[in-house]
Amino acid sequence: MQSDEEPILEYDLWRWHTEGKFPKDQPPEHGYVHIGVFVAWLANNDMLDEKWIAGSDLAGASAAIRDRTGSPSALRDGTDGRLGSEMLTAEGQAFASAYYAPEYGYPRDWRRAFGRNADHYAVPDDWATYDWIAPLIDRRHREWIDAGRPDLLPMPRFFTMLLKMFRARAG
Repeated sequence: MQSDEEPILEYDLWRWHTEGKFPKDQPPEHGYVHIGVFVAWLANNDMLDEKWIAGSDLAGASAAIRDRTGSPSALRDGTDGRLGSEMLTAEGQAFASAYYAPEYGYPRDWRRAFGRNADHYAVPDDWATYDWIAPLIDRRHREWIDAGRPDLLPMPRFFTMLLKMFRARAG
């Protein structure tokens, strides 16, 4: 949980995606799906701060993520569509800071995983979406730990990543 002296970091905010050139053929809720899936991963990996959950009265929504009775974006309305550092444990803050950088780790992985649908905010808010990208987030988290929890996660080059995926499937 954030101390009073630490600034709150905004990793992502729903309205950043729905303002401006948001696709007219998509519901505004789709601007939060990528955030919601990451928040669901954080919840499922015990990286949401329990005091923050209790203080925000989000225990029910958090439980709905863990038991999959709600969508991966179950915390959207209770957080005003935010992903902020005060929501996270120390581990969650450090990992999000290293991996969620704009146009870098998670956003780049999201685009690679979902292609044009990601660019057009057409990725569904469902557990199939979560199940598709969660193993990649798991891998990035392991890589971050193995690298000594650096401030910025070293990202493999695209060709290297494809080669590793091909070898893993072939082996």
